[in-house]
Amino acid sequence: MELNNLTYRHPEYVGYCLGISIVVLVLIIGFRIWKSRKTIGNKEKNKTWGYGAMWMIREMPGYKFRKIKYYVCCVMALVGVIMTIVGSAQLMARPSYTSKITTGVKRRDIFLCLDVSYSLYGLNYDFAENLKSLVQGLDGDRIGITMYNTTSVLYLPMTEDKDFAIERLDEMEQYFINQKKLEEDYADVDYYSMSDEEFDKYLELSDALQLFQAGTLTNSSEKGSSLIGEGLASCLYSFPYLEDDDRTRVIIMVTDNAENAFKKPTVELKEAAGLCAKNNVTVFGVFPPEEEFDLLGEDYDYEQLKNEMKSAVESTGGAFYVAGSDFDTSSIVKSIQQHEAMQVDEISMTKVTDVPTTSFVICFIGIVLVAVAKGGGI
Repeated sequence: MELNNLTYRHPEYVGYCLGISIVVLVLIIGFRIWKSRKTIGNKEKNKTWGYGAMWMIREMPGYKFRKIKYYVCCVMALVGVIMTIVGSAQLMARPSYTSKITTGVKRRDIFLCLDVSYSLYGLNYDFAENLKSLVQGLDGDRIGITMYNTTSVLYLPMTEDKDFAIERLDEMEQYFINQKKLEEDYADVDYYSMSDEEFDKYLELSDALQLFQAGTLTNSSEKGSSLIGEGLASCLYSFPYLEDDDRTRVIIMVTDNAENAFKKPTVELKEAAGLCAKNNVTVFGVFPPEEEFDLLGEDYDYEQLKNEMKSAVESTGGAFYVAGSDFDTSSIVKSIQQHEAMQVDEISMTKVTDVPTTSFVICFIGIVLVAVAKGGGI
């Protein structure tokens, strides 16, 4: 909290209070002067001390003590009155500090949206590994993961639990390792020629893969695979309280945009990007390098699919990245963190706070001094 100089909300009251006090004091002093003229003068008083033993009173220690006490009490009363007036004037003026309070930072909700088709296992693995550094740096941010192929699965609901998120990323990495192993070790294998031990290993690997991909391939024989638009739209509506504007929302989408739909998808990429923009959700796109894309065959145009995805991503205010040897996934994660759409500002407010303590203490001490002086016999 940053404090500015002491100010008064109603400084004019100081003048009013002091002006009235001066007028009252002048009236009191004038009244006492007027009254003193009607009493016996000092010359007459001095004459009385000459009669009898009256002159001896002045020399008595008790008289001298009481005279000193009287003058001390008068001074105390005067100081007390002045302090009470000053303290009251300050209280009426309402002394206060103007403070700038930082209530925190505007936090982010980050969804990792992964196309888990087998053509992307290498890129997904690298990205999941490097995403851990982003998760470790989260402070009040939340992260979630969705994965899709034919259908979308909410793999990690939005959470602030960094340890749990990293644990889930570790499990996902293993899934991509298993994808790679299946593709490299069993793609061209004659299963009938396998030994029992080899076939058991294959079944174990296949079962491990099914734990992840069963939900992502629902109705794949009818709908196809890699339904990019539906995957992005499903991720969008996985944000909790999407209509709430208090948090910055980001989707990091990893895909090759190589859609293989058997019929028109419910939502296509361009439409899904439009929904993200409408809901103030920024999408960052991560695309594979051309050498990995060649594994898909000649039915797909690399440049066309890359440009389509780039256009969709940038329409949301995000950025588009192509992974490769000159710009790996760790660099992409850092670039995304530094992007303007990922920056969050501190939420601050200006607050005016009354600080009457000092004025109250001054006023209280003044009243006590007057009371003590009064008790002392003035």
